[in-house]
Amino acid sequence: MLKIKRLYSEPSLFEPIDFFNGFNLILGETTDDSVKTNGVGKSLCIEFINYALLKDHGKSRVSKIPKNDLPEGFEICLDFEVDDKKITIRRNVFKEDFPQLYVNGKLKPVANKSQVLEYLTSLTFGSISTNESPSFRSILGPLIRDEKSEFKSIIKCFDTDKRIPPDYEPHLYLLGINPAPYNQANHLSRDLEKIRAAKSKVKESVEALTGKNISEAKADLNDLKNQAEKTQKDIDRLENIEGYDIVKSEIIALEDEIEDKRARQEVLKSEISKIQLFKGDNYIDENEVADLYNQFKDGLGDLIKKELSEVSAFKKKIDDFQRSLINERKENVTKEIGALDEELKTLDNRYKEKVSLLDQEGLLKSLKKTIAIHQRKMEDYSSLNSFLEAFSNHEQERKDKDIERKNQIHLLDTYVIEAKDSVESIESLILEMHEYVYGNQQCSFDVEVKDNKEIVKFDLRIYDDGSHSIDREKVFFYDYALLTSPSTEGRHPGLLIHDNIFEVDRDTLIKNLDYISSTLGSLANKQYILTLNKDMLSPEDLLTLKLNMSNHVRATFTKNKRFLNIHYQESL
Repeated sequence: MLKIKRLYSEPSLFEPIDFFNGFNLILGETTDDSVKTNGVGKSLCIEFINYALLKDHGKSRVSKIPKNDLPEGFEICLDFEVDDKKITIRRNVFKEDFPQLYVNGKLKPVANKSQVLEYLTSLTFGSISTNESPSFRSILGPLIRDEKSEFKSIIKCFDTDKRIPPDYEPHLYLLGINPAPYNQANHLSRDLEKIRAAKSKVKESVEALTGKNISEAKADLNDLKNQAEKTQKDIDRLENIEGYDIVKSEIIALEDEIEDKRARQEVLKSEISKIQLFKGDNYIDENEVADLYNQFKDGLGDLIKKELSEVSAFKKKIDDFQRSLINERKENVTKEIGALDEELKTLDNRYKEKVSLLDQEGLLKSLKKTIAIHQRKMEDYSSLNSFLEAFSNHEQERKDKDIERKNQIHLLDTYVIEAKDSVESIESLILEMHEYVYGNQQCSFDVEVKDNKEIVKFDLRIYDDGSHSIDREKVFFYDYALLTSPSTEGRHPGLLIHDNIFEVDRDTLIKNLDYISSTLGSLANKQYILTLNKDMLSPEDLLTLKLNMSNHVRATFTKNKRFLNIHYQESL
């Protein structure tokens, strides 16, 4: 059993709050100066309890209090009991991952927050196997619901904005249903998601490689295999010919030499084409120039003709010399081309002779080309085959895990059937509460196992289902039934904290409080901590209320007397 004893801080920033067995009220009240009861610190008080019980710092409102507004070394402290152990946790908000743990007044050496949580888990659940019970923080989920969960769901206990997936493990455990198959099925569901993602990537790779889907690609694989086998057979037959390796080497050498000489021949032919473009002998007619300039001035044309004749004579000497060089080069290139033609003929004949040694039954036309083709086919086959094998392996793994998941779901269903009495006990208490508040028993509670993403369905239906206040009422019925039912003894930690759950109509609130009053005997060895705005009840309501609230008030906060004795602005 988990019992909160005292909440305080070092140094003191708020009045210490003592809690007792049974019903504990934390009130928000109006004052003459202010009629507001929100923002006085009720929720922050609950958050401090949760923080001391090692809620993640980053998910807590405590992390939003600017550290500059807090005294250095500020510690949130909580005294509580787990069965016969007296526990104190002192958590420094400046060293949030290194809380101090005291057991029966003695400091217990722990390295960090994780070790404290491990200790508290073992203390809370004893010798129960870890896969058959939730963790300490997990069980606190439905026991200290986040106010921002808005109490919309009996399963989802956390801030609705954070989209945290529903966790049925603590709920199953509280009902006496072994959660191990649920956890295993959940784990397998995550594995299946990864396998589906891997299969999708393989599909994309196959489509990129072949342009076809998986089924069509399998046909391509068979065709590639057949082609590769054919070229391999050709090569295998050749390998049986005597002197194969020598002949193969000679053929490859000849192919290389032929390629080189043909390349050289192409270069020379290109050079011949460029030589053909050179014409020379482009001279100006001297007589035409003389006649033209004599028209302007007698004797001018004759003078120009004489000078032009001298220039032309010099140019002819240069052209004759250049032409002799080009003709010589042309002759040499032509001879080299002719020589290459002869050499290529000789090489081609030698190549045909060598290939004829290997070309049995028309097997090969070019050894090097065939080997290259075979290698390419083998590479294509290998790539496609590896993708298809990976797809096949993923598919088989999916089938195996899907069968294993279904087996776990079936086992969980068996456990749910075995826990029928526990479920009916909770339903019986919910029916009792429903009749007390609404005057009828038009409600039901059931647990079903489904082969879907969530695996489990907790189905609680009450009268006039669907509205905001009705959702809160459902959560109250469910949580309070779990707390007080004899069927949960030994599993339920015996603690329940509701922060502003009763945002309901006035009549429903009064009936809820009166019902709590009627069941105080069931809370004798347990704790129910409730925050409430007192202005929700009129002075007349307080007089007719069966619950004597003053006997259960542990702290009262107002705008003038807030929970935390500092002024600050929460960071975003």
